[in-house]
Amino acid sequence: MMKNYFKFYVFRISLLSFFACLSFQNSKAQELFVGGGSEFYLQKNTNFTTSSSVITVDSSGKFIVEADNDWGSSTEYVNGEVNVKGSGSTKIPTGNNSVYAPVIANHTGDVIASYINNTPTSGANGVDVDAVADVEYWKLSGNAVITLPWNDNSNITDLVNNNGGNLNAIAIVGLNSGIWNLISATQTNTVAGDLLNGNVTSDTSNEVNLDGFSEFTFGIDHQVALSINELFLTNGIQILSNPIKNYENSIRFQVENEMQGLNVIIYDIRGRKIKSYNQINTLNRMGSISKPELNSGIYFLKFDYEGKQGVKKIIIE
Repeated sequence: MMKNYFKFYVFRISLLSFFACLSFQNSKAQELFVGGGSEFYLQKNTNFTTSSSVITVDSSGKFIVEADNDWGSSTEYVNGEVNVKGSGSTKIPTGNNSVYAPVIANHTGDVIASYINNTPTSGANGVDVDAVADVEYWKLSGNAVITLPWNDNSNITDLVNNNGGNLNAIAIVGLNSGIWNLISATQTNTVAGDLLNGNVTSDTSNEVNLDGFSEFTFGIDHQVALSINELFLTNGIQILSNPIKNYENSIRFQVENEMQGLNVIIYDIRGRKIKSYNQINTLNRMGSISKPELNSGIYFLKFDYEGKQGVKKIIIE
């Protein structure tokens, strides 16, 4: 009696291996999935594209890029952890939940990065941190000078305007043992862009030991806000009857000292200017501006007086 023997071959997937999932529904481009135990390596200066689709990395898979890589875009990025091998200046193509949020790292040695489009872990504000963003965060490891980007998803308008009203006060903060601290010395962060699109870079003279923090996001450097605005609005102006009824014709405020020649600008929540008022005078420490036709929602009043500036939030009901 003849016996049939079946031989089974086990193939071990090594470096440069990955699982690819193909999807052609509605003419969509193929999607790349780096599965558990698999690795995908992208050498710098490689002509690489996913045909405008997102790469998803399993929690135990690895997407690796060589240092000095510049690959990534708003339609081609990595949803998951990105490992960078070597030293250099690398754009790390992180993103999540349809948000592209690449980290720029000038690093010595390997670094790892991932982006999470969700609320960071709650923690106390550390020394020189006035506020912490509540929209998104990154996980990073290694040693590097880092640049984090924001866009209209990031709600930087609220972060800035609710905490002194100056864009230059934005800093990178990291969570360590339940406390959000500046990752670089106060007044050493570099800010570029505007409220809707920009970035902030840690101290360019000193690499950060990223392993000392579990999460990273945006915060407000108290010393920058203090030196620029001199607590002008915190102690100097109070908005009256806030929230303000939609039918009211004016926005009233009280000041600590009489002001002659006060300038006021109204902005919407996206940072767009609605109306400006020049040379407002107060009487008996009371002032007001006419209220334009505004839909219900949140707006900001930017005050400018004798070189001091600041912002107050108002709510129109």
